[in-house]
Amino acid sequence: MRFNGRMLPLIPLIIIVSVNVWLSTSNALFLEHEEINRFPHAKGYVSDEVWYVNAARNILRNIFGCMPQMERVRATLIYAQKEDIQKAKLMASTYNISIIYDSFTKINALYVEAVNYSSIESFATLSGAVDVVFGWILGDSADINKYMNYEHPPLAKYLIALAMAVFGDRPLFWRIPSIIMGAITTLMTYFVAYTISKSKEVSLIASAFVAVDPMTRYLSSIAILDIYVAAFTLISLYLALRGRLKEALLVLGLTSTFKFTALLTFIPLLFIYIKNFIKRSTRFLDVLFASLEYLSLAILSFVFFQILLSAPIIVKMGIDIWFSESILKAFSWHLSVKCVGAGCPIASAPWDWFFGLNSFPLYIDSHGKALYAAGFIPAYIASFILLFFTLPYRKYDTISRDAWYIILGLFTAYSILWLAGSRTQYSFYAVQLTAPIYVFLITQLYEYLNREQIILTLNAWKELLAHLWSAIIAIFR
Repeated sequence: MRFNGRMLPLIPLIIIVSVNVWLSTSNALFLEHEEINRFPHAKGYVSDEVWYVNAARNILRNIFGCMPQMERVRATLIYAQKEDIQKAKLMASTYNISIIYDSFTKINALYVEAVNYSSIESFATLSGAVDVVFGWILGDSADINKYMNYEHPPLAKYLIALAMAVFGDRPLFWRIPSIIMGAITTLMTYFVAYTISKSKEVSLIASAFVAVDPMTRYLSSIAILDIYVAAFTLISLYLALRGRLKEALLVLGLTSTFKFTALLTFIPLLFIYIKNFIKRSTRFLDVLFASLEYLSLAILSFVFFQILLSAPIIVKMGIDIWFSESILKAFSWHLSVKCVGAGCPIASAPWDWFFGLNSFPLYIDSHGKALYAAGFIPAYIASFILLFFTLPYRKYDTISRDAWYIILGLFTAYSILWLAGSRTQYSFYAVQLTAPIYVFLITQLYEYLNREQIILTLNAWKELLAHLWSAIIAIFR
């Protein structure tokens, strides 16, 4: 068989993506094994999975009227009072119901098993249960059987629910969509890097780093939202870099239905848009009105996809309640301080993410080892230093400039969000920056292999500082 020369880079790229899938799947299986071995003290949920997975299960049954696939017929029965639980436990053996777990502390519930669905449903009715949730054991939180996670849009939860319905309700299956998103993130890193650098080697190196970076591996092995945002952020950026700026906004709108932090991608998209626009006009008002027009298109895309993807929920709860819960309160939630003090998760500022400070502990295994939401810190530090070191160098139209726009735009957007009131950001948000960090770092280092580019940067700093000093002297004359 003869291979086209253009196909050769696909072989290492396929290997890199496969390595990422293998690492993510291995970690997902490890976490499932850890949780099952510690059951019932552990319930299978890692970090914020307890919110998103339970919400996905509730969406599956309450919005779509479906039940998850199960290897064994099990359900969590919810009761109004603790006294009802004691009565149900006394009745269980009579109806061939096995009680798997009865030590919930924040909800009045029993987790039970039977030979078929009808046995559990009959027992639930006779024992006075107010709700029956088939599938994996619910998380131990008040009203978790009603929780829909309205503070975040529904698309990721739809995909988790789909995985439950098709494959089954167990931790590994919840994580299949995340594993796929990790693969997409790795793949799109290559295409974004190649569009910027036109170098297959640079692109393969960047995607290889992303594939094995702890942030990517861990976030693509658990069922939380940020890896979805990371994957589709890259698709949007890729389209923008290819000159398809309106299509990039369509993907941005779609991405916002995973989590509103996707909207922060608008800042680097705007940078790229302005770069393209000023080739036609450099007048301030022209640039301003063009930017406002681009913002208007972004808002329209956001509104369209929010309504489209939330349509099943809107039909169920009404548009007024949906708008209040899923838009107004959701934006308020993103701009608020969520939890401070003892017992709260470790929060961090966007600049902390580059230095591995205040990293969020995703999981602590049975040996006491913690998995932290932190990337390969030396690479993150190097990119942070280069982000500011190359600032005056950006007056030159070099290959690294687009990569710089992207990482600067995302970092600026998260910093603005922090200053606007969202002081309880968490380090796993940084997975949205992971690929841009490596694309920028590898592209910039590749550019600096030419010593003249380093000299050009130093001369740009010399010129900038000379102008600054002249301005300071002018003040005192």
